[in-house]
Amino acid sequence: MDSMTLLLFVVPLLFGMATGTVKFMRFVGFVAGGGKRPSSRGRDYGDQMSFDERVAEKLRELERDRS
Repeated sequence: MDSMTLLLFVVPLLFGMATGTVKFMRFVGFVAGGGKRPSSRGRDYGDQMSFDERVAEKLRELERDRS
């Protein structure tokens, strides 16, 4: 096999197989839930409160809306 055949056929074939493998592995990671990363942004103060405190806050908001 001469070097021209190697350059024209084998190298692009191997490159295509490598990129296809990377795309497939990214797809498998996406399907398996790899794209779901918890973000610390957007957390509300209510996430830090206990259940009773959240209920009391919600009742206060409803009472304010009534007035």
